[in-house]
Amino acid sequence: MPIVVDKKERRAQVVAIAFDLVADEGIEALTFREIAAANGCSTSIVSHYFRNKNELLFKIYQVANERARDRLVAAHERRLPLLRCFDAILPVDEPSRRNWRVWLAFWSRAHLEPDYLEERRRAAEDSLALYRSMLAASLGTDAGTPAMEVAARRLLATVAGIGLEACFAPDDWTEERMHAVLAGELSDLGVGSKS
Repeated sequence: MPIVVDKKERRAQVVAIAFDLVADEGIEALTFREIAAANGCSTSIVSHYFRNKNELLFKIYQVANERARDRLVAAHERRLPLLRCFDAILPVDEPSRRNWRVWLAFWSRAHLEPDYLEERRRAAEDSLALYRSMLAASLGTDAGTPAMEVAARRLLATVAGIGLEACFAPDDWTEERMHAVLAGELSDLGVGSKS
């Protein structure tokens, strides 16, 4: 009797292994052979789910965006203070640091390749909508105002800047410093530390 394989689960497993390899070793080191070895399967299994390395790489980039958004939404749904919600994105723990390493590996592609640029734009628009909603809920105001658009863009730039700096200078950008800078921006936007 043939073994029943959950194709969706197997594909997700291949992506998860490839994601970790990119986070640990970068894009250039990623090969189907390395993924297969880490997964304990043949390269034909990997190529069954992805036609080529570029298709797999694009999926990894999408997964990095999805993971960050899902973590942030979950934190917000748990009604954590807004400052603590952003721990889901800022590089304060190993999962978020890995996500940042994957993002950094792909940002040059977002600058040069239309598909990556479009995914970057989509993720940014998604983030802005989420940030507007989170800020409006914290401030008890309408998310659709021009002021909330500006506030969400300020928050997006602040979170991205803090995360980027923390990746390059982790000893300087401690969790406490990340929180202090983000708390300052949130305060300027009218969000208190308890919100």
